Amino acid sequence: MRSFLFLIFSLLTPTPDFLYFMTISHYMTISQKKTAKTEKVSPAKARRERETLERRDAILVAARGVFFKHGFHRATVDEVAEQAEVAKGTVYLYFESKETLLAHLLLEGLDALDEQLAEAFNEKASLAAEKRLRRLCAAYLDFYNNEPDYFRLMMAFDRGQFQEAVPTELYQSILEKSLQGLQWVAKAVQQGIDDKDFAKCDAKKTAGMLWSAVNGALVIVSHPLRREMLDQKVETLYNGVMELTINGLRA
Repeated sequence: MRSFLFLIFSLLTPTPDFLYFMTISHYMTISQKKTAKTEKVSPAKARRERETLERRDAILVAARGVFFKHGFHRATVDEVAEQAEVAKGTVYLYFESKETLLAHLLLEGLDALDEQLAEAFNEKASLAAEKRLRRLCAAYLDFYNNEPDYFRLMMAFDRGQFQEAVPTELYQSILEKSLQGLQWVAKAVQQGIDDKDFAKCDAKKTAGMLWSAVNGALVIVSHPLRREMLDQKVETLYNGVMELTINGLRA
């Protein structure tokens, strides 16, 4: 009987380890509640954060309008500030330079382009590699025709010394976004190699050559004098360059 009572008593008596665990759990719960209370944002702070984001967006919208209208090189930060109805110094509080404004607008354009290229590639569909390449090229031409302002900003970014003028992280974001578009082309080329429709080659380098060719055609015809020299419509030159390039890929 005594042994049985001793056994029951032992089972019901908490061990030191158990007491320690319960104590720690108790204080962790209290700490979590205090943290939750501490992290609660006051209405005033929430309003200030919202106003900050709204002001930043307003400046970016103003920059888009000014850059699209006058081009990057002719546009000024003073015009952006006037359009956004803020002081010039306020613009620099949010964007450290005119180049930084351009970079953020360029990210918008690259997002729109990548969306079109992804739709053209159509991963879920069973398409031949050559057809995918033609669809990708057509999507890029559509972007050129339908988003000429973004395309001009891309060309402005390429021509300027912007890598030194914008934060490293921002430049890296632009590079990564740009590579996303090129990766769709590389995937189509690799598919053609795997299906033995295209000759063996480095898919990534070949994608770069294809993009250089079609993009070069668009850059050339964007210049009035060169367009007059060539005496060809944009679509004629672009599609001709595309055909030459794709024909060269065939096995």
